[in-house]
This record gives sequence, C-alpha cells and structure tokens, in this order.
Amino acid sequence: METKSAAEATLKNELDIPHWFAMKAGKKESLAMSVFEKAGLRAYCPYAKTTITVQGKKVITERPLIPNTVFVYSSFRVLNAVKNLNSFITYSYRKVGDGYRALQVPTHEMELFIASASKMQEDITYFMPNEVELKKGDKVRIIGGVFDGYEGVLLKAKGRGKRMFLINFEMLGALGTHIAPEYIQVIR
Repeated sequence: METKSAAEATLKNELDIPHWFAMKAGKKESLAMSVFEKAGLRAYCPYAKTTITVQGKKVITERPLIPNTVFVYSSFRVLNAVKNLNSFITYSYRKVGDGYRALQVPTHEMELFIASASKMQEDITYFMPNEVELKKGDKVRIIGGVFDGYEGVLLKAKGRGKRMFLINFEMLGALGTHIAPEYIQVIR
C-alpha cells in the first residue's frame, strides 16, 4: 500500500512528464499554434484544403482537419501555465470512471497520426471544378455535405450544371447522387 507522500510524489512526477494533449482552441487554431510555439512547445494542427465560394468564385483554402483542436506535446504543469494565460484555450476531456480527465494521446499514436496526415496532404491533387474533367475510374474524395470525407471510385458522371455522380464507396457501396463538382477531389 502506498503511503500518502509516495502517492503525492507519483502525482507530482506525473505532472512533469510530457504527453500529447488534445486542446480546444475556440476556432482560433492558428492563434493557439503561435501561442504554443512561442512558449517553446511542440504543437500540431493538421489542415486540409477545401473549396469555398468567395464573392461568387470558387477558391481553394485550408481549414483544420479536426476543427477547434490543436495537439500539444508538453507536461501538464507547463501546459496548464500556458493555458491559464490564454483563456480561449481549454482542455479536451474524456470520461474516466465517475469523472473526467484531460485527453492525452499516446506518443506512438500521435506520431502515426502526424505521419498519416502529412502523407494524405502529399497524395492529393487539388483542382478547381473548371480545371478537371472527371472520368470513370477516377479515385475521388467528397469534401462537403452529407458525404464529407468519404472516398470512392467514380463510376459515372451525367449532366452539366448539377451533375449526377455514381460513386462506389468502400463503406457504403455504390451510390448515385447529385454532388456539385467543387465538392469532389480527385485523388492521385
């Protein structure tokens, strides 16, 4: 049985061991990244390119892959000090027993996630709708709407303005639906 001082020493030691934490940034991911970097902490926020309409024109822009979230490698004690100086940054929590605990990501999982997200960025070519003709057999990803994030193989494209696409999704099977071309990315 641990004595009270041994348990306190273990807790104190735990507060000083660095871990990856998932932090919420209130839609201010870029600001949170700069706060963490200025504090000398390793921070990661994966971004994905997406198409938006600005003054009637389609524009490719970047948005956080996981909205509102920044991952930070730090000890709890240091991270808490930085968080307390920046009220828009809060912890992400997970339920543990009857309470909640700050969400920590195991280091090996976080490194794999960083490598996967970086590889994903390299493997995708982004085109504006008028820059590419989609054709049967193209591997595509949907980047908006109900099917956001799903990948599949284009089986058929019909129509001009509002196109009907038949896409074979691995998880959903073949699906025929109207999807605006700007919401379809060709994966090279």
